[in-house]
Amino acid sequence: MLRRRTVLVGVVGGLAATSLHLEAGHLEAGRLVRTALAADEPVQGGTLNVGLHIPLPTLDWQSTVGHPLPHVMGHVYEGLFGLGSDLNAEPELAASAEASDGGRTWTFELRPGVLFHNGDTLTSADVKASLERWRTVGPKGSGLNTLTSIETPDDLTVVMSFSEPMGRYLLLLLGSDENKAVIMPAAIAEASTTPGQLTEVVGTGPYRFVEYKEDQYARLARFEDYVARDDAPNYQTGKKIANLDEIIFWIVPESTTRVAGLESGEYDVIAEVPDGEATRLAENPDLDAVKNGPGVLLYMMFNHKVGPTAELNIRKAIQSLIDPAEIAAVAVSNPDFALTNPSIYAPESAYNTDAGSDLYTPGDVEKAKEYLAAANYDGEPITIQVIATNSLQNRLAVAIAEQAKRAGLNLEIVSYDLATWVANRRDPAKLNIYTSGGYWVDPSLWHAEFNGTFPSPDVGFISDRTEEIFARLAAETDFDARKALGEELQRAFYEQVAMVNLGYVYRLVAKQGRVVDPYDNLALGNMTLHGIYLAD
Repeated sequence: MLRRRTVLVGVVGGLAATSLHLEAGHLEAGRLVRTALAADEPVQGGTLNVGLHIPLPTLDWQSTVGHPLPHVMGHVYEGLFGLGSDLNAEPELAASAEASDGGRTWTFELRPGVLFHNGDTLTSADVKASLERWRTVGPKGSGLNTLTSIETPDDLTVVMSFSEPMGRYLLLLLGSDENKAVIMPAAIAEASTTPGQLTEVVGTGPYRFVEYKEDQYARLARFEDYVARDDAPNYQTGKKIANLDEIIFWIVPESTTRVAGLESGEYDVIAEVPDGEATRLAENPDLDAVKNGPGVLLYMMFNHKVGPTAELNIRKAIQSLIDPAEIAAVAVSNPDFALTNPSIYAPESAYNTDAGSDLYTPGDVEKAKEYLAAANYDGEPITIQVIATNSLQNRLAVAIAEQAKRAGLNLEIVSYDLATWVANRRDPAKLNIYTSGGYWVDPSLWHAEFNGTFPSPDVGFISDRTEEIFARLAAETDFDARKALGEELQRAFYEQVAMVNLGYVYRLVAKQGRVVDPYDNLALGNMTLHGIYLAD
């Protein structure tokens, strides 16, 4: 999941959120509250019943970014790398990874003795076949477009060669749980040539796939021969512990039905809970309401090529007058699920920074008026387009327009059906402003939307400065150096007003109090049930 853009439906469909926990009727900010029922030793056994919001689009995780597949298949499959609790890429099936030749060559050593669910031992041939398939069928597989070869000099060594330098972003690309480069037996990868169609579902994870009854449930069972890492548990990486006999993911589209099922004890964990339920659920001593991250950034996009928003001082005026605390508050029912943060990287990301925060001046109406005067703004309407049926976009637009009035900026809301909204977003004669949202945990992920082609070459943002930073990010292999470049990119975004930060919003997951989550995995990202057990 690593960066998901959305058209802002409800709170923001298919996204995750942060490190706060509502439990037993109270909210503690800044840290997670662990469940009071936690025992000294994990309890082995039992069935965990999970209520999901939508059916699985396919069983082929390699071929889709569709939810809720990561919630389920993240327990079945593993990749060379996965996401740690800081959302940085950490080794999973790889024992090590080393770059050479300026990032043109990456050598991965595999963990020895890892077993697939069919009993076969993982080898470099499986990794090669899986990556070759992923680069062909995976939406994110195009990230390997400069890959020239994959060599397997022995059973535990994989060498990837590139025509251009490939930095640490490669590890994030391979570890992203949005469209993960999962490893399967070579025979399955080579036989499954059609996207969305696997001959078998066989991974190396702590749980094995048992069955999927379409629109009803997916069943997983503990893999008794799972070979775990020996380092500390770390979200989707590190040592994974399968305490449960089985996990059943029930498909329950109605949120009211999921909540009622949790309260009755039918479900142990439920996803996609309306944030307005947080306080009521937290007051129930038998339930835990878990605030889930990383934070979803709401942001404003512009026509950078034509019209009033092509003028930098107009964009600077908007950046100055916006008060993200007010904006984010209209996106959620419970204000505890909104956050103001100056970074363009999620608060939970290792890249989160306050670089350029001197330009992030929420609600500075007087400064906005100065920029409007410098732009010789004469009161002409500037449009912000919304989808007529999208209640969140409409609420955001109304709040933004009200704030603009304080500085004398005339923002006019224009409403379209979805197809027209999409077409007009690409049309330089129609677009001024629209809002979007997503979570961003690595600087390179921004390049897809800010390379001059999105949403079309006629309106998209591009600059020599940011292109140069993106190029250095792509080639850099050192994390500290990439973090410094991420800070440089954020300052450039603020100076050139590539977009405007409207604040962050968060998601809600809920569980039975007897469900013990010792590593607080439910508070972060896609549903990760490693280490979870039932206390009774």
